[in-house]
Amino acid sequence: METKHIGILSAMPEEIGETISHLEDLNEFKFGDLIIYKGFYCTKETKLKVTLAWSGWGKVSAARAITRLISSASKTIPIDLILFTGVAGAANRTLNQWDFVIGEQIIQYDFDASPLFPKYVIPAINKSALICKKDLVEIGYLAAKKTISNVTFLNKNSVKKGFIATGDNFISDKKTMEEIMKYLPSIDALEMEGGAIAQVAIQENIPWIVVRTISDAADEDASEDFSEFIKKYKKYSWTFIKNFIDIFLNVK
Repeated sequence: METKHIGILSAMPEEIGETISHLEDLNEFKFGDLIIYKGFYCTKETKLKVTLAWSGWGKVSAARAITRLISSASKTIPIDLILFTGVAGAANRTLNQWDFVIGEQIIQYDFDASPLFPKYVIPAINKSALICKKDLVEIGYLAAKKTISNVTFLNKNSVKKGFIATGDNFISDKKTMEEIMKYLPSIDALEMEGGAIAQVAIQENIPWIVVRTISDAADEDASEDFSEFIKKYKKYSWTFIKNFIDIFLNVK
């Protein structure tokens, strides 16, 4: 039986949560201050190779981590999929704390090579919107819905297939968010890593998905909301990751 291999990345260890403790034959590899963990997630029916790390905040750290993660994979068991999961601020005012956003498309809102290229277009791939494969969006959606049903206090929350914007800024005021949304009115969530992950994965020809849980409203209360939220999030992040893995493994 061919062994599947998934790469899991987050910005912070809280977003990986308890995932490491659920892996067998665990090994770690250090690249400067970056630690990459390798192990296997095993069930009675299947065995999945898992390589994971937390990158640190921002696009440069995210790009570094995914590049290291991809290059550390053996040629015999290459990475089949990159899952980037974690938290984000809400841009869409209909979203509430603990809602999920499955990234159908990602854009780097602070990328601007105009007038040589249209605003937001990344010259290396000649695209602005980075589009996730529909089958992976569906897996992410089903995993998030299952998570909501598994965790009692999430029962009133929702899952949205949506539009995520990435930039090297922690948005903590309405004025900045409104300025971003003046040009990108349909974005649902704001974060700092997903666009870099998507770009590298596209250039390396590896399927990818970005899934975010809403932590705050990206406004003046964001820093206070975020610090409290992330402590609680750590307890539940594995629930989503496990659900995603289980569904991924059962897709033919």
